[in-house]
Amino acid sequence: MALRLLIAVLILAVPVELPGCGPFLPEALFHLTAGPEALAEFAHGQLGILQPTYERRYQVIAYRYLSGVGLNDAERRAILPSPRPMADTNPWLVARNRAPGVTPLRQLDPYRQVKKEGYFDTYLNCNDDAFRTAAATLERIQPTGAAAEWIAAQDVVFSNCSQGATIPQPASNPLLRADRAYQIASAKFYSEQYDAARRDFQTIAADAKSPWHGIAPYLAARCLIRAGNFAEAETELRSVAPASHLLGYVQARLHPAERMHELALALVRPDSETSIGQDLIDYRMLFDKDVKPQPNDDLTDWIRSFQAGGAGAVENRRTRHTLPWLVAALQASNPGDAVVPELLAAAREVKSDSPAYINVNYHRVRLLPPNDARALADRLLAGNMPASARNQFRAERMRLARSFEEFLRYAPRRTVAGAQRDLLDGDSATILDNDIPLAMLRQASTSPLLPDAVRRQLINVISVRTLLLARAPNFDDVFALLKTPGMHPYVDSGYGRYTEELTKIDPYRDNWWCIDGPRRDRPFQSQPGSPGAPFLPASARAQAAAEQQKLQSLPTAPDWLAAQTLAFAQAHPQDPRVPEALYLVVRATRYGCTGGQTGDFSHRAFDLLHRRYAATDWAAKTPYWFK
Repeated sequence: MALRLLIAVLILAVPVELPGCGPFLPEALFHLTAGPEALAEFAHGQLGILQPTYERRYQVIAYRYLSGVGLNDAERRAILPSPRPMADTNPWLVARNRAPGVTPLRQLDPYRQVKKEGYFDTYLNCNDDAFRTAAATLERIQPTGAAAEWIAAQDVVFSNCSQGATIPQPASNPLLRADRAYQIASAKFYSEQYDAARRDFQTIAADAKSPWHGIAPYLAARCLIRAGNFAEAETELRSVAPASHLLGYVQARLHPAERMHELALALVRPDSETSIGQDLIDYRMLFDKDVKPQPNDDLTDWIRSFQAGGAGAVENRRTRHTLPWLVAALQASNPGDAVVPELLAAAREVKSDSPAYINVNYHRVRLLPPNDARALADRLLAGNMPASARNQFRAERMRLARSFEEFLRYAPRRTVAGAQRDLLDGDSATILDNDIPLAMLRQASTSPLLPDAVRRQLINVISVRTLLLARAPNFDDVFALLKTPGMHPYVDSGYGRYTEELTKIDPYRDNWWCIDGPRRDRPFQSQPGSPGAPFLPASARAQAAAEQQKLQSLPTAPDWLAAQTLAFAQAHPQDPRVPEALYLVVRATRYGCTGGQTGDFSHRAFDLLHRRYAATDWAAKTPYWFK
């Protein structure tokens, strides 16, 4: 009764629907799908192997280099700006906190929550320019002796960045009246009182003596934009000199198809450092909204084709004869396609100093006959290339392996994020797991061609497989396996199990093995299914198939371990290991994968432990069994 009550309490304590977040386990990445691993090199034209899943900013950069435009230093800085400064390096806070007699302020939240029913999000309310302007203004005001009063008002202004609607009082010091008028207007702007802020900025614009006279019309137009009045803002911004990027922002919302075409043309012009940053932001926003430019343009056509796997790329390459379309057409082609000889001939003409060189040669390796592909891959792997590209070339070279030794040579890959380690990606792990017989796994576990971590893993896999494939499993080995939940009979890709220590229970239930696939909780990173091992002799393939058939027929780990332990306990009731083994079986049914008989096995082990060995510490440690 007490157990049932406890279970009921636990069930009621758990939400019916858990949020779709976490756990965020470390993942070994061998090439990145959202963007290149080395942005600086990519922004200098070292494109590596382009992925259709890259963010569109990287597709634009790639197109510029493929089309011969590239980026200058200023354009690179505009497209890939430095990360936003942390709060303690905010220029306003630095300047403010240096002022004598001012209580230091350590952080300032520039984001404000969106006010919309049933909607939760924040937006950047106070931009970096506002903080830089405030710091510069403080430097101007300090010699007047009115800095303390001005800082207090500016603190009120910036308090509205994240919440509230606090407005500074009019200035008591005549020297601060013009600056205070600007502070009041700004406070209204940040507190979302856009009509009132606009009137204040228009008054400032009419005051030729105000130091804010020149910028006020621009800020009055920004009030219209924040209020969503884009048509009036467009008209007003046409007469504001320094507002071209803001005008473009407004036009992107008023005339999206026409503006997207203008932006696409602007994004491929050389020496566009003054506008390329904002143009790229607006272009990506329109692309995300699935706007179709009017008329069409080559940049947008290429990105859409490339991201769709090369749809229409072959036809576009034949009519346009450009490098971007050759890259897209190669990506879209498969060995045996009628167009392949034509594309390979064009790819051979790409020079080694071209930003497309690595990319087109990767596809040449993919599309060439095996002997030619091996020679080309070996030659390219002897040179320099980005780490992710090297991993992809190694994957292709492994696919072309003619022997087990060649396979092992190209099986490891180097991670491209975090600490660099040589590990197995999904394709190589899948072959070792599904296609290599136990005898050859032993050979691999001693091969210097594999990293130490992989060899250690193979030794553990061999140990478990030997036990599972034995006609009469030795209980010494069963008992040892019960104590090491990190042991399993399959080959891991990437980092493997989250809990590295083999004797520790993994909190995410990655313990021993499951029956519904090699890894229920963390599948292989590559496409499912083994690419096969054609280099193996028929006898080795047959042996591997026989071993796999037996392994796949086994129950989930807790059930198999329980069956072995209960049988041994019945035959050897006096063995001193039995109580601990029964305790470990119940533990396995709690933390391992479950099968159709897991609850029954857990109950049987629990009953036997408490009926026959009730006086032991192991029985005291086992108050429950688990369904």
